[in-house]
Amino acid sequence: MKSASERGARVFFALVPPPSLRQSLAVLADDVAQRAHGRPIPAENLHVTVAFVGTWPLSGLSRWVDAGERCAAGPMHVTLDTLGGFRRAGVAWLGSSAAPGPLRDLGHCLNAELADAGIVNDRPFHPHLTLARNCRGPFPRGSAGPFDWDVDALSLMQSHADAAGARYVALHQWRLRG
Repeated sequence: MKSASERGARVFFALVPPPSLRQSLAVLADDVAQRAHGRPIPAENLHVTVAFVGTWPLSGLSRWVDAGERCAAGPMHVTLDTLGGFRRAGVAWLGSSAAPGPLRDLGHCLNAELADAGIVNDRPFHPHLTLARNCRGPFPRGSAGPFDWDVDALSLMQSHADAAGARYVALHQWRLRG
């Protein structure tokens, strides 16, 4: 049997919208899920994944706390305004038609930290907020919102899966300072 420190945690870096924005996005998620014949993401789970670590030993999470400290830079303004989907994954999402430079820089910094740990992400960074899963289509395309957001924090999140679905818990948070 593995000790508590040897067990793994499924973790990722994310930007978590403030509660009022999450509520507005949840309304959109319900609409998109209905149109795409999928399951909407609950308001409390809405986030933009910046870098996915995967399953990592709990005893080694300090590596990601240090990485977040090194990469968390200045605050940024993000506009989410474009609907799309990943057909093979069955995901409908909301993204940015023009991801701001600081967001791209944050993604590159965190992916460099992942690469240093032997975690290679060969997909291009495509910041998006998942609205619905298990979608069968048709997938929405085009404009939405816009949903404007002054991002001031980066979070290290842990994913917990159970019969009711996934829920995400913040393990650590860094204020984005300018």
